[in-house]
Amino acid sequence: MKTMYTSFLILCLACTQSIAQSSKSPIAQSYMDVLTADVSIAIDAEAKQVSGTVVYTLKLLEATKTIYIDAQSMLIEQVALDGKEIPFTYDTKKISIANDYKNAAKHSISITYKATPKKAMYFVKDYDGKDQIWTQGQGKYTSNWLPSFDDMNEKIIFDFKIDVDSSYEVIANGKLIKKEKIDSKKDRWYYDMKSPMSSYLVAIVVGDYAFTRESSATGIPLLNYYYPKDSLKVAATYRHNKRIFDFLSTQINVPFPWQNYKQIPVKDFLYAGMENTGTTVFSDAFVVDDVGYVDRNYISVNAHELAHQWFGNLITATEGKHHWLQEGFATYYALLAEKEVFGEDYFVYKLYESAEQLTALSKTDKATSVLDAKASSLTFYQRGAWALYALKATIGAAAFDTTIKTYLERYAFKNVTTSDFMEIASEVSGQELSEYENTWLVQPKFPSKEALALLTASPFMKQYLSLAKERTQPLQGKLVILGEGLDFPVNEYMGQEVIYQLAEETSPEAIALYAKAFETENVVVRQAIANTLQTIPKALKQSYESLLKDASYTTVEAALYRLWTNFPEDRSRYLDETKTIIGFRDHNVRTLWLALAISTPSYPQSEREQLYTALNAYTSTAYNTNTRRNAFGYLESLSLFSDPSLVALIDGAMHHNWRFRNYCRKLLDRLLVQEKYKNKYVFLKSNLSIRQHDFLQKRITP
Repeated sequence: MKTMYTSFLILCLACTQSIAQSSKSPIAQSYMDVLTADVSIAIDAEAKQVSGTVVYTLKLLEATKTIYIDAQSMLIEQVALDGKEIPFTYDTKKISIANDYKNAAKHSISITYKATPKKAMYFVKDYDGKDQIWTQGQGKYTSNWLPSFDDMNEKIIFDFKIDVDSSYEVIANGKLIKKEKIDSKKDRWYYDMKSPMSSYLVAIVVGDYAFTRESSATGIPLLNYYYPKDSLKVAATYRHNKRIFDFLSTQINVPFPWQNYKQIPVKDFLYAGMENTGTTVFSDAFVVDDVGYVDRNYISVNAHELAHQWFGNLITATEGKHHWLQEGFATYYALLAEKEVFGEDYFVYKLYESAEQLTALSKTDKATSVLDAKASSLTFYQRGAWALYALKATIGAAAFDTTIKTYLERYAFKNVTTSDFMEIASEVSGQELSEYENTWLVQPKFPSKEALALLTASPFMKQYLSLAKERTQPLQGKLVILGEGLDFPVNEYMGQEVIYQLAEETSPEAIALYAKAFETENVVVRQAIANTLQTIPKALKQSYESLLKDASYTTVEAALYRLWTNFPEDRSRYLDETKTIIGFRDHNVRTLWLALAISTPSYPQSEREQLYTALNAYTSTAYNTNTRRNAFGYLESLSLFSDPSLVALIDGAMHHNWRFRNYCRKLLDRLLVQEKYKNKYVFLKSNLSIRQHDFLQKRITP
């Protein structure tokens, strides 16, 4: 089944601020080549600390007096050069190691340290209260937990020895060589890498995990991790996983560059996913059952992060200006993989959607070229993908595929610029491509006219755009074409467009079209009805009620709210029908259900206190940030915060996830202007931790 509801994924990607790391690192060092890193660390979950030793081997490319290594706010205990302790200076951001370094000389530098990371390594509790630790290097810098090189032009072969509590699984880049007992409480995990990578792609995940193993057509091990309690969701979450891997390997036509490929869901992740080398970490919001797969599947994120293993990891942009070489390529190849799974219409419709967004962006003062280091994610991702789609149309499919293969092989394990790529495209195609470059890469305005010409090569898109042109026409003048858009077998995108054009129409003709739409039994079309029909005509009441039975948590959530609003006399019945539905991992249906049940006087009042307690409980750290945000939102609308949920709001206002943190801070500020809640917080201060107390005090005091 196709992915039906995309706004969540679009939010995850579009809200991701540009996280391209600049090659203009504070200590970019062209005078040396760092070859290997032997990392030996111990992670203390209780203290939220990491300590150990990293040994770098390097070769000097020219003589120098000082070598610098990034290290953010650490305790540097010892530095040794070639096995001998040596003096060093440290300014809380970089370690400076002075010596008379000769050209072509090889050295080893050993650093023993301890760190309490404020970012890049995160210590959380999973849903069972167990420790979960994960890293995020891109945009955050690995040097917050490991003395390393923030310059992404420095590529290094990393090996790891990681000591952790023996009750947890450890996942890191590379191949697991062995696991051994240190003592009765700790294990040591050994991971080996064979090829170099930038430090921002280093990854470690520690937690309570199980995994399934697949093998690609070329023999690459595919390890799919999951929480043990989610064993029944593995099939839906990783659906088409091997198919996507084999498709991209064939399509790109360059061997997968790493020893294996692991995917690990984590709680409260900062983004949708992150393409660490051979080790993708992704938000557990995409861990779904068969119903959740319909609306919020992992397919797009899966394909996107996998494509990065070639575009971003095998070859890496030299600086932020060329970030599209990673994100645009990954977005484009992910779309190709999705086309393989969902079909041609899906592929073209997604291009159309992004073209609409990019056209709208072009009309604002935020429009930038693809080659602007400060471009938005929409530009890097979606316009970058469009640039590749247009290039393929310009030079032909065969030349395009050869260009990609040549590009990856020529610059394997190196850093690249847009010029590197375009020179190969010109070389392979024999074409002069300056006009293409100016149109698709240089000018700030998205070339909407050229994009439309490419889109209308698709018969489906011609038909869709013909229907879309009717948006401004009165209903009576387009009844026939709207009806044809719902003919069996309905194309879901055509059917969805029909529903959007009906909007709040309630004439007999509109009701007849809605009735026909219900009869299609198409999830996308029915979901469009649930999301757009706010005032439900009585003639459609029975059909609309059937939406509560749809295999779509998004549809059920919207339908429950609309029905509860439109038909007060049946509220208890609707609540009874949906009381056991939880929804996605963010408990979208359940949290709405609790809010509606609390707001329904006819619903058993004996349960009111229990419902109130249950809704407030969803604000605790036992749940992920999306669930907590849902609960906070409903509690604000009901003005029913309990003391524990008010404390949980302070915790949220200091959370590592910046989107959730900002949401909680704004909500907290709104509550503090209300005398009722300000007084409650003054009363609660004495029960807060020192950190919570100090944060609240600053918020209360102007």
